[in-house]
Amino acid sequence: MKYILSIIALFAFMVNAQEPAENCGTHTVTSEQWEEFPELREAYNMLKENALNGIFQKNDDVLIIPIVFHVVHEYGTENISDAQIYDALRILNEDYRKLNADTSLIIGKFKEVAGDAKIEFRLASIDPFGNPTNGITRHFSHETNIGDDYSKFEQWPRGRYINVWTVKSMKGGVAGYAYYPTGVEGNGRFRDGIIIRHNYIGSIGTSDPYSSRALTHEIGHYLGLAHLWGSTNDPGLPVNCTDDDGIEDTPNTIGWTNCNNLNGATCDTIIDNIQNFMEYSYCSHMFTKGQISYMRNILNMEVSQRNNLWTEENKNQSIPEGIVYTPIADFYLDHITSRDRLVTCVGEPVKFKNWSWRLMGTNQNYTWTFEDGSVETSTDLNPTVSFTSPGWKDVTLTVEQDGVTHTVTKEKMIWVSPNWSPFSGPHHFTFDDNPDYWVIQNPQGYPYEWEVKSDAGVSGSGGIFLNTTNPYTNPVLFTNEYFFNDRRGGSKHSFVSQAIDATYLSNMTVSFDYAAATNGFTTADIVEELKVFSSTDSGKTWVQRKKLSGTGLINNGSGWDVFYPSNTTIWSTESFTLPSSTTGQVFIKFEYTGSDKSNNIAIDNIIIDGTLSTSIVEKAEALEIYPNPSNQELGWNINYDPSIWGGASVKLTDMAGRTVAISTLSNNDSTWNIKPQNNAANGIYILEIRNNDKVSISKVVLK
Repeated sequence: MKYILSIIALFAFMVNAQEPAENCGTHTVTSEQWEEFPELREAYNMLKENALNGIFQKNDDVLIIPIVFHVVHEYGTENISDAQIYDALRILNEDYRKLNADTSLIIGKFKEVAGDAKIEFRLASIDPFGNPTNGITRHFSHETNIGDDYSKFEQWPRGRYINVWTVKSMKGGVAGYAYYPTGVEGNGRFRDGIIIRHNYIGSIGTSDPYSSRALTHEIGHYLGLAHLWGSTNDPGLPVNCTDDDGIEDTPNTIGWTNCNNLNGATCDTIIDNIQNFMEYSYCSHMFTKGQISYMRNILNMEVSQRNNLWTEENKNQSIPEGIVYTPIADFYLDHITSRDRLVTCVGEPVKFKNWSWRLMGTNQNYTWTFEDGSVETSTDLNPTVSFTSPGWKDVTLTVEQDGVTHTVTKEKMIWVSPNWSPFSGPHHFTFDDNPDYWVIQNPQGYPYEWEVKSDAGVSGSGGIFLNTTNPYTNPVLFTNEYFFNDRRGGSKHSFVSQAIDATYLSNMTVSFDYAAATNGFTTADIVEELKVFSSTDSGKTWVQRKKLSGTGLINNGSGWDVFYPSNTTIWSTESFTLPSSTTGQVFIKFEYTGSDKSNNIAIDNIIIDGTLSTSIVEKAEALEIYPNPSNQELGWNINYDPSIWGGASVKLTDMAGRTVAISTLSNNDSTWNIKPQNNAANGIYILEIRNNDKVSISKVVLK
């Protein structure tokens, strides 16, 4: 079933006229869906008729409804404070109880018709599993940048709570949206609730008074209210006079986006209710008594379990008083100096940021544990630590509050590179013989991640592959059951090279082959991105060097079931040159950002190239290569210290990366000879000698 989507515009306290900062997609989405699926219009019209006629049992009690806020974030400013959410709840309750101070600004025509909805919202104090909560959850995910139905993480049972998700950005650039109750029944129930941008929550923190009434407006949609001019058009159009919200005490209007004339009448001689919460006027102060009757009737209907939200049984189950909740330990790398720093080097200081939440007051204690850290434990709020050995490192944080503790361990939190570089000078990464040379980063814990495959490269060779096609199930909780919704894309995945020594390499270039597909069919749907970054300061900062996006990235089209490279796959080659100042240890990072319509992507033949200084041969410890240049008959002699280089692998490759000779240095000799294949052409070759942590890469010439 398709669904009726209602998207908000911008609301606030301010009376002064301002132009909307975001577009509203209500008229486009709703009219298109109703045209394609007439039953959706019929379902809404039936709901509207029943709510207007008030055929359901009425009461005049204050209806108390549990609410939960799910903060979706990447540890940035969008990870809003509890205080900002508390402020949003204050405003919400003032608006629905007619306790907002700006009711004094309501013009005389509507003072008597403005009403108290007698609806109050309380943050949940017990979660669906019976655990104490403060009604706020937090989810680390790139979905915060997308803000659509698939960004609605871990919906709590919609018959017990109103779910609100806050995000950084939203699809289509809107401020937020909610579905009518008829649009979220059946298989669409995982879409139920409100999703809204963080800077439209409350009046403090990342928001402001001007943006603070958006949630009031959105919950109006959640409770069935339409815009005053109807459901299918943008405000300000004369055609809106042929439609209406159906509520008698909200005069028919074309809709307003300013407050320039509070006595304006647009469809007849009756003054419009410009100050209504369901307008776009930026001076919203009120619901009418008719709207209040409509919403309360909706809350007495079984549609989408609205009638269970305010029951005494649910109140006792979801918002009992006197609950002491457990703090939640959480942390990340300091988002100001190193938010994306998931790679560092031995001995480099790294600052950790404490993001613990569900806290009360200031009486908390913190205990950190660092695997192979310069300090084993720390009680600092935001400690700075270095690591003493290479490899993946686990970090643990325990928070204690009034004798109650919570511990989180983040395995493979950060990759620590050795102080020496595993690679020097030019190198060809084929993924055939180096599957472990790349650091796979998946900090958000997606079920799928970059993976080296033996047949995912060019012509069936090894390649590194990312599966974003297969959906993974996300349970949506309902009273006594699970509903699984399929989630796709919308994720960010990266892999990073180990350190490459560019000390003796000038004019450094990076090239790679890639093959990508999509499930999108329009330009608006094809929004995938592949970015390549470099770092020369042990991963503290990353500089974007290449970006491929949209149709400029997708070279294998759409319509795939599951895209996987084959002998008909189209491969494209991209490259970039690093600045001439690039030297020392260099890290290269590939980052792919998917969408809800992503398919798969593969990468192969990552080649690090440039002009190799001959001094690199002289710098190799106890190692000499001669003659150079040489010829087919002589090849090259390698003089070496067997105590250092004995057992080392020797590989000779041409400039295209093809191996033309391989060998192993003996433990019992100090001289070894290697020759290219008999048909080797004259030219430049790369001689790589590798023994554990010792690597020598030399440019040799055949003539």
